[in-house]
Amino acid sequence: MAGTTQPEAGPVNRTTAMLDDLLNNPLDPGYRLAFQSAQGSPPPRSRRWWDGPVLWLACVAVGLLLVVSYQQQHRSAPAREAARKDLVVRVERLQAAGNALDARARALVAEVADLRNAQLPGKGDELQNLELESGSLPVTGPGVQIQLDEPPAPTSAANGRPGTTPQEQVAVLHDRDIRAVVNQLWAAGAEAVAVNGLRLTATSFIRFAGESVLVDFQPISAPYTIEAIGDRNGLLVAFADSGIARQLKTMAAVEGITFRFTDKSGLRLQSVTVTEPHYAGPGTAGPGTASPSSSPSSTESPR
Repeated sequence: MAGTTQPEAGPVNRTTAMLDDLLNNPLDPGYRLAFQSAQGSPPPRSRRWWDGPVLWLACVAVGLLLVVSYQQQHRSAPAREAARKDLVVRVERLQAAGNALDARARALVAEVADLRNAQLPGKGDELQNLELESGSLPVTGPGVQIQLDEPPAPTSAANGRPGTTPQEQVAVLHDRDIRAVVNQLWAAGAEAVAVNGLRLTATSFIRFAGESVLVDFQPISAPYTIEAIGDRNGLLVAFADSGIARQLKTMAAVEGITFRFTDKSGLRLQSVTVTEPHYAGPGTAGPGTASPSSSPSSTESPR
């Protein structure tokens, strides 16, 4: 109708905006600041004019530090490489000297044995048998050879990250497995046994230290080659029918280790330097007095 007046738009729009603000932002700004303070987050502050230059200076300082570190590392790389090569040369030289001394010691042992046999006629065979049993003379003859090796290393872990392979998957074979094989060979009548070329004697031991197997304090690593001289048919049959052979076959099928054994027509086991064993004895000293049997050499017992 012509006489009807329309309501003003200004008050209606302001009321609608107020309702929208109450619905969208029900929390008062003062309450919001108090809540942020209670949660430990400080209220937002206004940017100052020096924030930008300080940020740029910090970035420049970090960049200069990285450049200087790279230059220092690049300059020291030749010195580190030279030091590494020098250590490698020294280790190789010492290893060669040790091998030469070991060969010289073996030659002297053989010379002493010949001189002793010449001075003791009639007892040379008996002494030679004792030396063979003690490991002070090299042995050549038929026997069996057993080879053990760890399963192939996985290319990546189950979760796809390198370096997260479980320890039980890294080293499956332990010292107890090698000891069991050696003990079975001795029980089957082996006359001489060697592990990775290391001749075993009556005082030898096989232990696990860290991630390496120790044979008479010398570390060895996989693959393990165990050689035994004796009646090869008897050794082969006795070992194939033993419990340790069945256990290793199961480990080969389940865990993927390498396990092979075969007879050999000719094996040669090197000799070792046999030292005199020390026996522990009862002490006779009273309280507070050092006993002669308490010295480190007198408390060592043969293994």
